[in-house]
Amino acid sequence: MTTWELTERFIYTVPLKASHRRIAQQLSGNKLTATQARNFYHNVLAVCAVKDYLEMLGYETDWENSDFLNPAMATFADVADLELKNYGKLECCAVLSDRDIQVPADAWQNRIGYIFVGMDGSQQEQHILGYLPSVAETEGVISLDRLHSLDEFPQYLSQKTQSQSVVDNISEIIRATTYKLGEWLDELAERGYRNAEELLIGQSQNLSYAVRGSSESVDRAKLIDIETTIGKQQVILLLALTLESETEIGVLIRLHPVSGEAYLPSDTKLELLSDSDEVLDENTTDSDNYLIQLDEFVFKPEEKFKVKVTLNNTTWIDEFTARF
Repeated sequence: MTTWELTERFIYTVPLKASHRRIAQQLSGNKLTATQARNFYHNVLAVCAVKDYLEMLGYETDWENSDFLNPAMATFADVADLELKNYGKLECCAVLSDRDIQVPADAWQNRIGYIFVGMDGSQQEQHILGYLPSVAETEGVISLDRLHSLDEFPQYLSQKTQSQSVVDNISEIIRATTYKLGEWLDELAERGYRNAEELLIGQSQNLSYAVRGSSESVDRAKLIDIETTIGKQQVILLLALTLESETEIGVLIRLHPVSGEAYLPSDTKLELLSDSDEVLDENTTDSDNYLIQLDEFVFKPEEKFKVKVTLNNTTWIDEFTARF
């Protein structure tokens, strides 16, 4: 049974060209050992096959931007990447036997996917067997029966493009928000408010709650110490700031437990107050709340508001002025 028959999926066959052999022979000569040279030779052939396959599908590749063409990388790093324009780098992996494949650690990161290529017994054709989105979770050890069918690959790339577009758009929104709120964020920093991730790191139950169901906010958090009748207690106050328009900013307020605590203290009360102390919203914990949250309120430039936290009849208040 041949290697590619094990997958029982759509296979694309590429004729092995003399030019591919010459390129692989030339580049593999930079390797330090015969074993490394042999493996690299086959991986370069895999890159050539994948390049032909992708260009047949209408994708544009950037051969010259591949790391394996860099002499220093080719000598010391074990990579066989192909740059796919507007997408990223694909790792091309030669399959030399029916046994599990070991993808080198040098290629576990910074790849949009991994394509696996086998060669027929006559060494006249290469067979693109399938792909995987990632390999790090198995430390690079791959069984052929895990490969995704090649006929799904164009759809996978389409999803990668859409995902990257969303990420880029959100990143741009956050950059614009941070720039717009620069003065206010500087003021908050002087008062002890930090990037939320710095305080919430290690608390998976906290980090799993994305603000407003998205990542378009700029988040700042502060560790609050409250001296109560039963001793000092701590909670984390989080402000999520989102530009709604040129003249409005949304403020969402949450309260989290500190690292090492599963829940907020019982009967903790969180309030949002107007400048005149009118209660705009409030929420109180019960015995097993790991966070509480208030409704988002929208403020205009220079509008003032207050946040009030009450623990065991002891109150902590902070005042804010929306600046943007």
